[in-house]
Amino acid sequence: MNIVRWSRRRKHAGILADVSLLPVKRYRNQMLQRDVTSAMTARNTGLPGRLLEDYKLEELLRSPYRFIRPEPSSEQQPALQWRHRVQYAVSHAINYFYSVDPEIRKEIPIQYVLEKWWPRKTDGFDSVLHYWDVKHKMIDELSLSIAANEDLQRPVILFEQWKTEVPSLAMDLSIIFQAVWQPEGWDQLLVQKYMVVHDANVVEAFQHMVSVFCWEAFGKLPGMIEIYCLLEGRKIRFMPGRQSLQRSMDYLRLIRDSLPRPQETASQRFTAKDKSRVHEEVDRWRAEGADSKKTWLV
Repeated sequence: MNIVRWSRRRKHAGILADVSLLPVKRYRNQMLQRDVTSAMTARNTGLPGRLLEDYKLEELLRSPYRFIRPEPSSEQQPALQWRHRVQYAVSHAINYFYSVDPEIRKEIPIQYVLEKWWPRKTDGFDSVLHYWDVKHKMIDELSLSIAANEDLQRPVILFEQWKTEVPSLAMDLSIIFQAVWQPEGWDQLLVQKYMVVHDANVVEAFQHMVSVFCWEAFGKLPGMIEIYCLLEGRKIRFMPGRQSLQRSMDYLRLIRDSLPRPQETASQRFTAKDKSRVHEEVDRWRAEGADSKKTWLV
């Protein structure tokens, strides 16, 4: 089984950001053991391996026009939206805050940490009022989430990009884990994601990707996935199980089959046709499985 932690810097939504690498020896010893032989025998699918990266899929799914529009020319650099700029600040603030010793964290107000990376200009926001409304909302919701997580000591993974094989799907998964914990008394992981703006498609995709990743890489499903949607003040919880794992596998197989094979494209960028195909297939798959129940807790 091939599990890779990527470098200290990564590109996310057009932004190059520092990534802290924390020691996880204890975590690896407990969680990263798999039967490599049995996993590799499932790779004989006849399909070339493909890489699915969470942040690329997220941007694809967030398109309000489902990407049915001309691709920008290679010379043009699309302007960063206010959501990207705020996500950048939130991610850095969370990364810094949880990298500090738990006893010291109690003395650090999150608004002071957030201020360090908050956009200095209102470019990209709807208005000056919108700029300040979003800022105050981020401070309030981050403060509430930190208070709710006060019993969590040190994350086992903090803003690291991980990659693993999924032999049964003949593909590789890459996920940027924002905060992963192993609470006291748990033998499973608590995976947290902080989103500025809620998007049902992104929430669903993240839940499926994390479930499959943890199963393939660590040999266990996460005990809980928590997604904080800060602007809406929502916390979405999902507790994966064996039944939901099969559905997650089906979802990733659908995404895999909706994207071009490596030899079919000369570029790593999604084309408008590729993006449209993914949305059409996801809609069809969701309609066919509309009677399936989920264990979402909101």
